[in-house]
Amino acid sequence: MANPRVLFVGVGGLGCPAARALVGEALELVLLDDDVVDETNLHRQVLYEDEDVGRPKALAAAERLRALGARCEAREARFLPNDANEHLRGIDLVVEGSDNFATKFLVADACAQAGVRVVHGGAVAWNGWALAVDPRRSPHAPCLRCVFEDVPDGSVPTCADVGVLGPVVGVLGAVQARLARALLAGHAHDPLLHYRGLEGRLRSTRVRARHDCPLHDPHGFALVAERYVSACG
Repeated sequence: MANPRVLFVGVGGLGCPAARALVGEALELVLLDDDVVDETNLHRQVLYEDEDVGRPKALAAAERLRALGARCEAREARFLPNDANEHLRGIDLVVEGSDNFATKFLVADACAQAGVRVVHGGAVAWNGWALAVDPRRSPHAPCLRCVFEDVPDGSVPTCADVGVLGPVVGVLGAVQARLARALLAGHAHDPLLHYRGLEGRLRSTRVRARHDCPLHDPHGFALVAERYVSACG
C-alpha cells in the first residue's frame, strides 16, 4: 500500500516542527507555501538556516527534510479557493498552520467537502491551540467553524501584531504531528487542545457540532472567493 500523503498548508512556525516530527513515519510530505525565508523567521521556524534567507520556504524545507530521509514534494503556491481541490487531490491528511483565519476557514471548508482529515493549529504570544477533524467519520463531526465563527480580518491579534515564542510553536507543532499520526491510525479525536505556554499546560475541551454551522448545512457550502478575502490577497 502506498504511503499516506500529508499536505502542509504553511511551512512556518507550526509547519516546520510538525513536518520535522513526522520524518521517519513512512509518510509522503507535501509542503505548500508561497513565502520566502526571512531573517526574522529563524528563531522559530526550525527547518531554516542563515543561508536560506530569501529562498522559497517550500523548497528550503523540502531540501532539509529530504536530507533527514523524508519523501517530500515542494509546492510554491498558496491555498486558494480556485485550486483548493487540486491541492487536495491524492492527499490523506492536511496539517494546517497558516497565519490567518481566512486561510484556516478555507482549508476547513475544502477538507470537509473533499472528505480529507485535517489538523488545524494556531499560536500567538504565549498561547496556542490545535484541533483534529475527521469529516469521513461523520458528516456531523465538529469542525473549525463549530469552534470559531467567522473571524473578520484584523479582529484578533496575530503573530505580526504581538509576536510568538519559538518554544510555543515548537510544542504546538509537535502536538499537531501527534494528532496527525493518530488520525492516520484511525483514532477519533474531538477535543480542542489549548496550550498555555507560561504555565506549560495543555488542556482539552470537548467540541460539539453547532446546529447553525454553515458546513453542516444540508443544502451544501460553496467555496466562494469572497468568503476568504485574506487568503486571496
